[in-house]
Amino acid sequence: MKISATQKHTRMSPRKIRPYAKMVQGMSAVEAQNQLAFAVGKAPGLILEVLKSAVANAKNNVQIPEADLRVASILVNQGLVMKRFMPAAKGMAHAILKRTAHITVIVEGEVSLTKATAGKVAKKDAIKTVTTDEFVAQEQKEAKKEDKEHEGHDHEDHLEKHDTEERSVDAVVDKKAQAFQKIKMNQQGADKKKTHRRKSIG
Repeated sequence: MKISATQKHTRMSPRKIRPYAKMVQGMSAVEAQNQLAFAVGKAPGLILEVLKSAVANAKNNVQIPEADLRVASILVNQGLVMKRFMPAAKGMAHAILKRTAHITVIVEGEVSLTKATAGKVAKKDAIKTVTTDEFVAQEQKEAKKEDKEHEGHDHEDHLEKHDTEERSVDAVVDKKAQAFQKIKMNQQGADKKKTHRRKSIG
């Protein structure tokens, strides 16, 4: 089984990293770590970090011991290139390309059925298979439940609408009664606005 780990945007040119990647490719994980730990330069340290991460992934996720792991391949691809400039004589500027790399380490080893992995396999086997008839019957039951719930909600909405309609009718009746009282007061001459209004000159 193959397990990988990737480090992106490593601040180093891919051409400087690839010779060390070829050096440890095909070695066992333990031997490759020893070689990179004692190699000189910045590139071996970058590859070593990614290799340790891949070994940790294999240990924790798939339960493969470190002694059974082998470096299958190391991929070093071109990453983001940052452009900078250096001032030069006579108002000129020289371009500087700061290259980055994406390092991917792939390790492989055989999976041994430990207690943890055996438990996962048993759980997968214990999953119940459902026939088409059982699935259709279950879907019909759920649909009936949803219909009953919708009917209950519709009845509650109808009651709320009835209450609001009664309140609106009462409000209209009250407004009509108030208007009738105003008209009656006006006929009796009790409206202050009309009594203090200036007469028009005819």
